[in-house]
Amino acid sequence: MAGALVVYESVFGDARRVAMAVAHGLCSRLEVDVACAREAPMLLPADVRLLVVGVPTHAFGMPRPATREGAVRDHAAGVPDITFGLHEWLDAVRLPRGIQAAAFDTRTDHPVLLTALDHAARTEEKLLRRLGATLAAPAEHFLVADVAGPLVDGEEDRARRWGQALAELVAPHRIPVRG
Repeated sequence: MAGALVVYESVFGDARRVAMAVAHGLCSRLEVDVACAREAPMLLPADVRLLVVGVPTHAFGMPRPATREGAVRDHAAGVPDITFGLHEWLDAVRLPRGIQAAAFDTRTDHPVLLTALDHAARTEEKLLRRLGATLAAPAEHFLVADVAGPLVDGEEDRARRWGQALAELVAPHRIPVRG
């Protein structure tokens, strides 16, 4: 695999939809792999130039075991393992030197809460910098209508465009089409 890796954690499926849309945008210039955090490699190959990570916002931050358990208990979320997600993956992964990175989160579109919800992506960026990654762009926030979704209309298209913009920053020349 050469190019980009998108790693996500999704509780109700919206962060996964954003991750797939971002990957679709990235593939305009980069080869892309997508993985949920529990299936992502713990050692990234040297040919990964861009890492994009994303999570839903839980309790004003990244999902943790207690917030995952709450999502299962209170909202019947389908979380296969409440003990492991993107935060735990970022605590354990080893990145190649010179890798660029970007982060996204999903969050409610409730106007009163929007300004208080910057912590999930901010924490992702802090963890990425601690791992030695260079941020390719500021974090992006995608809106969901309610705790369990769905994504607000137009957010998947916006995620795809954001992926294209990231690809242009990291790989200004198109990859050749084989065939």
